[in-house]
Amino acid sequence: MKDASPIFTKRFESYIWIRPEGRGTFLESSIIKDLVGSSAEDGIRNFIIDLEACPGMDSTFMGMLAGLGIGFRKNKKGEISIVGTTEKTRASLKELGLQYLMAIEPTDGPWLEKMDEARENLVLLDQKSEIDREAHVLECHEDLCTADESNLHRFRTVLDMMGSDMAPKTPPHQKGSD
Repeated sequence: MKDASPIFTKRFESYIWIRPEGRGTFLESSIIKDLVGSSAEDGIRNFIIDLEACPGMDSTFMGMLAGLGIGFRKNKKGEISIVGTTEKTRASLKELGLQYLMAIEPTDGPWLEKMDEARENLVLLDQKSEIDREAHVLECHEDLCTADESNLHRFRTVLDMMGSDMAPKTPPHQKGSD
């Protein structure tokens, strides 16, 4: 199995800046989830996910983002902002309903005028994650379905294969009687 793509980070003012470089997949998502979780436990509440060097994301990566957004919305103790998106990555995030959970390309924020400074001297993040991958993939897809109910049918096969209680019980297409 391939290794996770590099992820760079640093604390910048009151934010944690996170910059995955390369495609965002289930491998990188567990590492970012660990970082955000431990940083939140340390009292950090604001996270910038910089996708400028991330040309695409799989559903698990976007589900991880959804889960973080859901958690912060629920406990009102943090926020996620997504910056550096391409038209394709922005459309993917919005298609799955993530714009309701986090700011995508926000137009205000104390760091907006300092993005170049924030992107300087980022440090390579430890690429190890202790998260159970199968449980992580399932949780991320369930979070996408929580974020937007229309995602239930989009991820039906994944939910079914992984034994999720969220999987729709009716077939996606039923033939009428002849």
